[in-house]
Amino acid sequence: RTVALKNLRYDLKEIKRNINTKTKIVFIANPNNPTGTYVKKSEIEEFLSGLPQDIIVVLDEAYFEFVEAPDYPVSIDLLKKSPNIIILRTFSKIYGLAGLRIGYAVADKEIIRYLERARQPFNVNSLAQAAAFAALNDTDFITKTIKSTKEGKKYIYEELTKLNIEYIPSETNFVLINLKKDGRDVFQKMLKKGIIIRELKQYNLDNFIRVTIGTMPENRKFIKALRKI
Repeated sequence: RTVALKNLRYDLKEIKRNINTKTKIVFIANPNNPTGTYVKKSEIEEFLSGLPQDIIVVLDEAYFEFVEAPDYPVSIDLLKKSPNIIILRTFSKIYGLAGLRIGYAVADKEIIRYLERARQPFNVNSLAQAAAFAALNDTDFITKTIKSTKEGKKYIYEELTKLNIEYIPSETNFVLINLKKDGRDVFQKMLKKGIIIRELKQYNLDNFIRVTIGTMPENRKFIKALRKI
């Protein structure tokens, strides 16, 4: 069962209204991909209040390290009150280990026991595990990545404003841009210039593109190409 976004944000009240006796799991990506928007602490607390304990709420927090919003929920604290939560994190985004396919879940011991029953015995290889442990200790890399992302995002915001192109303020390392024209067409033209962006027709966001923040030379190359297109 799918529930439409409201102003490109999760409509938790509508999701709650759509829960019925068959509902087993509710998935919430926070921050959300591909919009870059997020669910506030007060909103998720209200959503969890009165929710049947036999419904699992999965909080996909792949981009949480990039979040700057002060009202973003601390999901670990939520877990202490609501043992029906599963928190998903990944090393694919801010840690830059996407090619190693490694992430983790945080949940109540009972839920973890059930996950272990279904988990494949060799689902994460030893090289990926070693890289993940090393990444956790590489705080300099995280600090550098956050700084670079923040600067790149600011630059792209400013340039899009100059071009009078609408964008959605993001709590991630990407920006959702409303071109008000066919996003797939712009995607193809960008591709010819050696730039890969994401068109979002599969999300019913036909006029939007999603752009990941890159290095400053990459960001400038993108804006220069977008201006020409």
